[in-house]
Amino acid sequence: MAKQKSTTSDWGWEDKTGPVWGAQAYDPKGGQDHLGLGSVSSDRILPALSPGINVLTIHPRYWSFYAWVLATFWNQDDLPRTRASFRGFYRPREALFSMACHVCEAPEHDTLVGNIVGSRRVNGLRNGQTFDPEYDYIKEPLGGYGLYYRSAMEAMGVLVIAGTDNGFPFDAPTPAGRALAAAYGRSVEKTNLGKMLAADKLPERVSRQDIAAFADAACLCRLRVADNFDLLLVRELFLHAGHTGEPEARRGTLRFILDLSQSSQAVGIEEDEFRQLAFYRELGGAKYEPREDLATVARRWRLYQAREYFSFAFNRLFGWVSRTGLEESEDGLSPVPIGRLWEIVDRALDDSRFVSETGLGDHVVDASTTAATFADLLAQHVDLSPGVDAIWPRHASVDEHALYERCSSRVDDAETLVAMLAVLLLLYRRLGTPGRVGDLEPDWDILRSGESLRIGMLGFFNRLHKKILAGVTLSGLARWVIEYHVIIQHERVATSKLPHDTFRLRRSGEQLRFFVQEAPAGFNDSRFRALSTTVHELGLVSPLRDANRRLTASGRELLEQGDLEAGDLEAAAAAFEPSKGDDK
Repeated sequence: MAKQKSTTSDWGWEDKTGPVWGAQAYDPKGGQDHLGLGSVSSDRILPALSPGINVLTIHPRYWSFYAWVLATFWNQDDLPRTRASFRGFYRPREALFSMACHVCEAPEHDTLVGNIVGSRRVNGLRNGQTFDPEYDYIKEPLGGYGLYYRSAMEAMGVLVIAGTDNGFPFDAPTPAGRALAAAYGRSVEKTNLGKMLAADKLPERVSRQDIAAFADAACLCRLRVADNFDLLLVRELFLHAGHTGEPEARRGTLRFILDLSQSSQAVGIEEDEFRQLAFYRELGGAKYEPREDLATVARRWRLYQAREYFSFAFNRLFGWVSRTGLEESEDGLSPVPIGRLWEIVDRALDDSRFVSETGLGDHVVDASTTAATFADLLAQHVDLSPGVDAIWPRHASVDEHALYERCSSRVDDAETLVAMLAVLLLLYRRLGTPGRVGDLEPDWDILRSGESLRIGMLGFFNRLHKKILAGVTLSGLARWVIEYHVIIQHERVATSKLPHDTFRLRRSGEQLRFFVQEAPAGFNDSRFRALSTTVHELGLVSPLRDANRRLTASGRELLEQGDLEAGDLEAAAAAFEPSKGDDK
C-alpha cells in the first residue's frame, strides 16, 4: 500500500517547523476559551437567565417560518418523510425567504438588526430582477433551521425532532407548531410566491416583483405588525412555552430588558451600555432603578456581568503571562524557570505606575503591599458600600469597567498586572465578603457556577478572604492567582481538548514552556442583541439602540402587569390535535 505523502518537507524545515524528529505530537490549534471560563457563562448562567433565546436565535419570526415549512412538507402526501426529501423541499424555500428579507421595502425593515440566514451569499444578488430558488445560499444542508433554531424550537414545544424513541421518520411540528404555521401561512397566502410555495410548484426563476410582494407579508421585520396573523401566537410562545421554570425565567428577563430600556434615554443602548447598566445601574449620570418585582432578575443579571469581569481578569492575566513568557523565552525557544516568572511579577508590581496613572494619590503600592491595604485604597476612591441591590457609583479610572477598557489592548505592561488584581479585589469587596455572600444566598447557583472544573466565584472569594485575613501581599496574591487559576487551570483545559493542541504554556518540572499562539481576552456574548431584538420584533418596544425608547401598549402591560393574556396559542393548537388513527 502506498504511503500517504507527508505534509512536511523531506528535511522538516518547511515553514521553519524544525526537523521532523522534533515535531510536536499534536498539531497546534488556535482554540478559544483557554481557561474554560467562557463556557460557564454561555452554557450555564445564560441558559438559566434566558432559556430558548441564545446568541444565534435572534429573530422570533423564524419560529413561524420554519414551522410553516415543516407543516407544508408534511402536507405533501407524495413526498417521502426522509431527511434527504426534506432537504430538497426546504432549501429553495429558505433561499427565497433569505432573498425576500434582503429586498423587503417595508418601513419596519429600517429597524431590522442581526443576520439573515444566508446573507453572506444572497446579499450580493439583491439587485437582480430574478432569483434561482436552487441557489446554494448556505453550506449547511438544513440552513438556519439545522444550524440555529431547531433545538430551540424543540425546547419551546414547537416541533418534535425525529428519533428512534418517538417513531418520527423526520422532524414534525407539534400542534402548537402547526398553529404557528397556519397563522404564518395566512399572512402570505395571497401572494404569488406564497401560493407557489404552498402548492410546491416553483418556477426555475422567481421574479423580484413576486419576492418583494412576498417580503411585504413574510419578512422577519413584519412580525410586529402581524397582529391578525402570527404575532400574538409567537408572543405567547415566548412568554409561556418551555420546560418547568423556563417561561418564568424568560418572561422575567424580557421584562427586565423592557424596564432597563426606559433608563438612560439620552443615548442608545448597545451591548456595552447594557453591561454597565446591568452591573452599576448607572450610565453617564443616568440611573436605572429596577422595579421591585424585578429585583431578583436584575440582581441575577448583575451577577452575570460580575462573572464577565471576573473571567476577563483571569483571561487577561493569562494573556499577560503567555506573552511575557514568549518574550522571556525568545518565542518559546528556551524554557523559563518558574522562579524567573515570579521575579518578573515582583518587578512589575514594584515598577507599576498604576496608582499615579489612575489618580489614587501618592500612595506606594508594590510587591510587599498587602492585598487588604490595596483593597482599602481602592475603596477610598470607588464607593463599594452600597448593597447588592443598590446603584453602584461609578469611578472614571478604577471601577471594573474602566479597568476592563484600560486593559483591552494587548499591551502587557506592569499596570495591566496590577489592574487585573484590582478587578478581583473590587469584585471581592462588592460580592465576596462573608456579609455580601450571605446577602446573595438565593443566587449562590450563579456564584457557584464553574466550581468543579472551572473557577467559581464563590469558592474563589472564600479562598481569597482567608488569604487576605492572613495578610497576603500583592506578590503572594499574584503568584497564587497565576499559578493555580491561570497556569494549572490552562493545563487542565488544554489537556481536556487533546488531541487538539491548544497549549499556550505548560509546566515541565520547575520550568515553563511557552508556545507561539494567540491568547485573547474579552467578554462573552451577553445575548443582549438577541434579547433586545426579540422584545422589539415582538412589538413590545422601539429599538433599544435608539435614544428616547418607547414601550408599546403591550410592552407596558407586560412590564407593569407581569404577563400578557394567554390562551390564543392553546386555542389555535387545539384545532391541530391529532385524532385517533391520524398518521401525521
